[in-house]
Amino acid sequence: MIKRLIRTILIILAILLLIAAVLGALYYFTEPRITLKGESSMEVTMKEGYQEPGYEAKFWFKDITSHVKVSSDLNDKKVGEYVVKYSVNFLKKTASTTRTVKVVDKEPPVITLNEGSSIKVPITGKFEDPGYTAQDDSDGDVTGSVEAKGIVDTYHTGTYTITYSVTDSYGNAATEKRSVTVEGEPEEKKNKVIYLTFDDGPSDSVTPQVLDTLKKYNVKATFFIIDYGESAEKIELLKSAIAQGHTIGIHGYSHDYSEIYKSVPAFMENITTLEEKIRNDLDYEPFIIRFPGGSSNTVSENYCEGVMSDLVTKVQEEGYYFTDWDVDSTDASGNNISTDQIISSVKRACSENQYNIVLMHDSDAKQTTAEALPEIIEWAKEEGYTFAAMEKGGPTVHHTVNN
Repeated sequence: MIKRLIRTILIILAILLLIAAVLGALYYFTEPRITLKGESSMEVTMKEGYQEPGYEAKFWFKDITSHVKVSSDLNDKKVGEYVVKYSVNFLKKTASTTRTVKVVDKEPPVITLNEGSSIKVPITGKFEDPGYTAQDDSDGDVTGSVEAKGIVDTYHTGTYTITYSVTDSYGNAATEKRSVTVEGEPEEKKNKVIYLTFDDGPSDSVTPQVLDTLKKYNVKATFFIIDYGESAEKIELLKSAIAQGHTIGIHGYSHDYSEIYKSVPAFMENITTLEEKIRNDLDYEPFIIRFPGGSSNTVSENYCEGVMSDLVTKVQEEGYYFTDWDVDSTDASGNNISTDQIISSVKRACSENQYNIVLMHDSDAKQTTAEALPEIIEWAKEEGYTFAAMEKGGPTVHHTVNN
């Protein structure tokens, strides 16, 4: 009886020892396990912010999620890559894992237009941009980086568009537009100013004579130039014109109607190519253009129907003034038109009731234009006219668009 009892006790002890050994082995060889919900590497935006996807932890079959500690320096309002660390300590057993969180900026800045997106100004009045502000969630105040593009020609009624754009340091772009309506009836001009303009230069022979005459009479003028190649002489000629206070305008890198008027992009490339060349060679920012043939030309219809109607809007949206003319010297009607004809044409067409933007040319074939210029200037001064170069915000003449 006693022996049986002892045997039973020994068996129980052996079983208990076995269980203890198994449990010991399980404890020794088992580690806590943390399982992340969601992705272990994730991307969030500053606008959305970071929401913890969750996690769970187990030790063997026991849920120990409540023992998990989460630590991180994550700032979901600042772009960067952060690490969220999850750790657990249970029965002197530890485990840890991490989640990588990349905070990105995908929100564009916010541009606020002072006085709203639509304003009105009277004709011949002065347009002053009411201003704007721009804020970005990561870059802060980016007002100074805003680019405003477009012009308001207050000498012509209509609605003009100013486009404001800015891009933050992460490539997010914002754009706002303001429409400016020029309205009303212009007052009687009574304008005794003459704006001499010369197209198709510079030339090696005629332009120097024109500049010498202008300097002699202390008269300022405007030169709408075409491509002058790599000529060092012509570059110096243009620099001299700028130094003397004349305005350099863009006529076009090319004067080939079939190429420049085949599409809106083709014409704009023609303009911007010459503009970049002027910047690089002359350190000068041109602001005004003249369409080859004028905005009223009909030859463009042979290459693209309606292109002029689109272009007169496009160039202004891109920030260029354009002007035609209201006084024709007629020197474009042929080569070396007689000086008498040029002089009489200008005298006959000038009037104090218009802006007197005179169309002339200074290409090589316009020698008589240079010869007629002194008498034109002397006559105009005797009649009480003054002279000026084209300027931003100054008068322009727009013909009726015929295509």
